[in-house]
Amino acid sequence: MTLEILKRGTSENFLLKQIIKKNFTSKYKDSVIGVLWSFLNPLIEMALLTAIFSAVFAKSIENFPVYFLTGRIVINFFNSGTKIAMNSIKANRSIFNKIFVPRYVFALGGICSEFLNFLMSIVVLIAIMILTQAPFYPMALLSVIPIGVLFMLITGIGLMLAIVCTKFSDIAYLYKIFTSLLVYACAIFYPITSVPQPMRGYMELNPVYGIIAQFRSFVMQGQLPSTQLMLTTFGFSLIIFIIGVLIFRKYQNRITLEL
Repeated sequence: MTLEILKRGTSENFLLKQIIKKNFTSKYKDSVIGVLWSFLNPLIEMALLTAIFSAVFAKSIENFPVYFLTGRIVINFFNSGTKIAMNSIKANRSIFNKIFVPRYVFALGGICSEFLNFLMSIVVLIAIMILTQAPFYPMALLSVIPIGVLFMLITGIGLMLAIVCTKFSDIAYLYKIFTSLLVYACAIFYPITSVPQPMRGYMELNPVYGIIAQFRSFVMQGQLPSTQLMLTTFGFSLIIFIIGVLIFRKYQNRITLEL
């Protein structure tokens, strides 16, 4: 029995690695410069928005390029990770109809491939911090905490969407609108203090914004975020993760039979 579990775990790990490799390479297969787009995309966005908004928020945002990138790379990972997990079952229906493979591995593999893109964006962030002479704090190493919480949140939402989107295709279009609005609701290129109450209070309830705020606190200020913010964001993300896993486990076989 133990040997069977170990063998299964080994085969699933191999499958996961192959899915990550496939998703990561296929994303740039038709591109001339390939993986370099992972570095260029955040740089181009940063340059454009810095030119447009840095003068407007010069007094309220210190080092706008770093401020923008710390928010943008987080929201990009959330949006791309949840979207690729959402389509993981539908995109691999031909495989499910032929052989039995763990469904969750495809969702997790997609999220992990987007995490690799996130790590490349971290390289861009470090380069911009060096160019703008931003200070490097030892506390920045603790930014792995909000990123870990973000990964958990993405996995939970992604697993739920993978089930729902397979049953209701229109969810994919609605979610695209939602993620577009989420970019503006997370204070990516403007200070949260510029938003009047009570709207600011509602925005601060957003767990993605909470993760961005923690990430900025560690990286830009070298400070520990408020305990309440960290516990609230972790608690919400953990609940979403558990719900996502339970829903996926309950409906994965039923959904794939209907493909």
